[in-house]
Amino acid sequence: MMKQQFNATVELAETRLLKHISRKRHYHKSRLDKCRVEMITLWKEGASYREIQLWLRRKHRIKVSHTTIMRYLSKLPEVHREQK
Repeated sequence: MMKQQFNATVELAETRLLKHISRKRHYHKSRLDKCRVEMITLWKEGASYREIQLWLRRKHRIKVSHTTIMRYLSKLPEVHREQK
């Protein structure tokens, strides 16, 4: 039997690939996804986060904090382009 030589470059490349795969972010569906378009429209019309919070509670029976809405909207590409 032939024993293969240890190749540090190959081993390091495989390790880095596994590390990259394990760090990949996974998306978890949010309760706010079904109201995304309406929330963006309200925000563009000048609604505050607390006004959107009240609207969500009244119209969709979703109870979330205004900071949750702020974080959710800040991560959306449509809103991110408008803020620049």
